[in-house]
Amino acid sequence: MKILAISDIHGEENENLYKYLENNDIDLVIILGDITNFGPLEFVGEFIGKIFDYDCDVIAIPGNCDPTGICKAIGESGAFCLHNEIIGYGDAILFGYGGSNPTPFDTPGEIEDLKIYGDVFELMANYDYVYNKDVPKVRILVTHAPPFNTDADLTSGGDHVGSSGILKSIHEFEPEINICGHIHEAKSLSKIGITTDVANPGMLKDNGAVLIDIADGSNYDINIIQLDE
Repeated sequence: MKILAISDIHGEENENLYKYLENNDIDLVIILGDITNFGPLEFVGEFIGKIFDYDCDVIAIPGNCDPTGICKAIGESGAFCLHNEIIGYGDAILFGYGGSNPTPFDTPGEIEDLKIYGDVFELMANYDYVYNKDVPKVRILVTHAPPFNTDADLTSGGDHVGSSGILKSIHEFEPEINICGHIHEAKSLSKIGITTDVANPGMLKDNGAVLIDIADGSNYDINIIQLDE
């Protein structure tokens, strides 16, 4: 099973995405937020509709620059909005949380970090109650905001601006993967502890994406790829 994750579209399509989907067998595309640049919401259906043309499923979360109504627009497009939800997909369990911790820019999708922590904690704790160690799954935390003090939240000015709530939840539940976006220049693949791979594909227009290949059960490979190569 192959999952392709992209982020920070900001209303700009990239033909290299469509070429990649045409030439590669992708089961699921995950959009990590900021589909629009403060709207318009009509772009959501147009963009996701084009991805559906390549016979893959689509799951998306909102970003901090997406306006009110974004989850409804995602649902109306035919995709699944994963914000504050858990879903099983093949050998993966996906936990989703959109928006970001507060920024200096007063964007519409900002959430206080304490609330982010509480919500993500509850999501992941719910799965812990029913986890079956005899049926291994790859647990993927899907967030727009990156975890604080990682390669994925480092700005070009050298500041770490991610979510401490997401970081704390990762330390507590140790999911195998966290895919995130938000910080365009922080395209990276790194690790928290010995368990969690953290991947930020950067902005779609810069051709970055995350490719997750799950062979079976808990066996997977994760890489940052270039859509134009």
